[in-house]
Amino acid sequence: MKYRFRLSAAAAAVSLAACGAIAVSASPAASSTASTSSTAAAAATCFGYTGSLNGYGADLVDWQYGPDECFGVAPSGSIWHTWSGAGSWKEMPGNGRALRFVDYFENSAGKAVKVVTETGNYYCNYDDYATNTWGGWYGTTTNGC
Repeated sequence: MKYRFRLSAAAAAVSLAACGAIAVSASPAASSTASTSSTAAAAATCFGYTGSLNGYGADLVDWQYGPDECFGVAPSGSIWHTWSGAGSWKEMPGNGRALRFVDYFENSAGKAVKVVTETGNYYCNYDDYATNTWGGWYGTTTNGC
């Protein structure tokens, strides 16, 4: 069964011990302003790797067939992910830009992630488990990917 946890960048600290040591904390600059902009930068730490994400924070996905993974969008709109052993946050292949992640899908053949842009367009990217390769971003108007 897949679980998704939204780790809010506005939170002072979040620890999900059941999923490993994961914390998200707002940067001093973000916490000292009254802005609630979704593009404001905030530090997000997942699997011990810290990155700068927008106000939507990071999502932790407990994949059934693959390793747990965190996803987030930087203030610039670039799309990032990390997992245990990755060494750092990694920009997802395909040069995508988004506002936030909206959904995650998985079956035994692979997994897909879905994002929305500031203009309301939806895009997906698929990772084939047989090759462990993410494809490119493609537009979608369906509920899935």
